[in-house]
Amino acid sequence: MKGKISLLVWVVTMVVLLSGCASIREKPSPGLFKSPEDRYVEQCLAKAKTYEEKGDLIEALKNYKIALTVRPSSKEAIKGKNRIEAELHKRAKEHYEAGLKLKKQGKYGPARKEFLMALSLRPDYPEITRILTQRKRIAFKRYIVHKARPGDSLSKLAKLYYGDMEKFPLIARYNGLSDATKIRVGQEIKIPEIEGLPFLVKEKTVSMEPEVPEDIYGWGPLSEERQEWGYLKEQDTEAQIAVYRERGIELYKEKRFQEAISELNKVLGVLPDDPAALEYSFKSCYGIAMALFEKKDYLRARDRFEASLKYKKECEECHAYIRKSEELYKQAHYRKGIQYYDRQELEKAIEEWELVRELDPDYKRVNYYINRARKIKQKLDELRKELKEGKKGT
Repeated sequence: MKGKISLLVWVVTMVVLLSGCASIREKPSPGLFKSPEDRYVEQCLAKAKTYEEKGDLIEALKNYKIALTVRPSSKEAIKGKNRIEAELHKRAKEHYEAGLKLKKQGKYGPARKEFLMALSLRPDYPEITRILTQRKRIAFKRYIVHKARPGDSLSKLAKLYYGDMEKFPLIARYNGLSDATKIRVGQEIKIPEIEGLPFLVKEKTVSMEPEVPEDIYGWGPLSEERQEWGYLKEQDTEAQIAVYRERGIELYKEKRFQEAISELNKVLGVLPDDPAALEYSFKSCYGIAMALFEKKDYLRARDRFEASLKYKKECEECHAYIRKSEELYKQAHYRKGIQYYDRQELEKAIEEWELVRELDPDYKRVNYYINRARKIKQKLDELRKELKEGKKGT
């Protein structure tokens, strides 16, 4: 009996001595026993949701797919991937149909932009891939020059020379016209003679040009392979870059910064020094950083300010905000740790101070407080163990 009383007195004494220090946490901190793979999957899913909320579906899909490579059975990742792909396919189809409509009208430049936008949303779109890459062997013999008059259009010229107004795309592509609906009075239009098609030449109306030597225009006297709709690789690249650039700038103006960066990075991947892409990528990244800073999400804000420097190295404001973000982050978590310590929540206090120490090991008295909190926690754990053993012995 005396032993029990002595133990009780010792316990009470220790509690008095340690009053104001801490209480024992019964439950382990969330995520303590999760595997690295599980934590990584959770991070990917969290990123995917954030991107999805911001409307950046391509980045959201990317993170859902990464999560599935680690955990193929993740239901949340599967649902997210399917949901995003369905929406991207829907949007891609809208651009594809708009492109077909423009192509039919002879507006090849705008049509190409729509097709390329569809491909940016759905890279494996088979119909568009066929349209942009198909080659049709067309045998050109020679051409005549028609000087456009009031009321002329390419469809009328196709009807006049081929007997079929639907053949106007051949004339447009031969002359390198991006919009078949726009020709001006007095413009000289080359009408090619095409093997297999009637060539209804009226000698009184136009004059026949002689066959052109190969070294001048690059085609032989009898035939040449040309694309009816496809484009040279260099032209494709330039057009696609222009689409990404324009789209990125539009998204920036709509304050959809993350989506803007995604589009503009496609430009910078081909043209690393593109002035417009660099400028609007910087503005978008800086905009995200400022939004995070205002929300007091200081560490993520710091990372975004650092990312902004990739696009604009001489940004003094970025350097200033990086320092300010780190200082406010350390200050916030240091004070939070003290608050937990005063409330006797030692584990939480230690967690907050470790965040500070990870960033700055010499910040104020963070090492002292961590060591002190751990010693107190150790003593309390020992007390708890002795009390349990005492109960078992009775």
